[in-house]
Amino acid sequence: MQVRKEIEQITAFLKEQIGEKTPVLGISGGIDSALTLMLLKEAFPDRKIKAFFMPDSTTPESDYEDVKALQEASGVDIETIRIESVVKVFRELLGIKSKEALGNIKSRTRMIILYYQSNISEGMVVGTTNRSEYIVGYYTKYGDGGCDVEPIIHLLKREVKEMASALNVPKNIISKKPSAGLWESQTDESELGMTYDELDDVIVEMFDRKQTQEDSRFSRVKELYSFSEHKRRMPVSMLK
Repeated sequence: MQVRKEIEQITAFLKEQIGEKTPVLGISGGIDSALTLMLLKEAFPDRKIKAFFMPDSTTPESDYEDVKALQEASGVDIETIRIESVVKVFRELLGIKSKEALGNIKSRTRMIILYYQSNISEGMVVGTTNRSEYIVGYYTKYGDGGCDVEPIIHLLKREVKEMASALNVPKNIISKKPSAGLWESQTDESELGMTYDELDDVIVEMFDRKQTQEDSRFSRVKELYSFSEHKRRMPVSMLK
């Protein structure tokens, strides 16, 4: 990947898609949202970007520190909106026991907040899903998958890291173990059953080179891709 050329193409894409509207972005403390913020900064004045950090009771303290570092590095003000009171209402109202189900509630709560912010600022919600996650469906439908424009969905996780480094995302954010922070001690790679490097290798072989192998990694990606197919298409209907 020619990083500078790719940055210029994404910047042009963001300018074209968002235009005079306000870019609205959720910040997690992770590399994908950090990179997306830096890309928005390439395309728009700092004051025009609306960025929101939406922690809850299981958000690790290190995420607060990383968001502060990102704010300093980007020059963009990141507003904090705590969501635990809303999540608590849903948990008690629905009697939620599953941590996975509650994790989806958290993700969709954040989506609602971003769209409210978009409504009042005549904005567009900017997504942060990368290609590695998109292929295996590692995002919440109508949660972090709910947005108006996806600027990095064509980038593998390794390409996200490369571009983040080029745009001076804080080093700790780049090197930290990826986690959605939806429950304590949760990590992306433990849920995926492989490292992102392994996942990226399989995606390149399977989807770009149209090759396959009979091993556990390829079987796992095939399984995840098939199971998450509904996330990558519009709702099915009989509309003609």
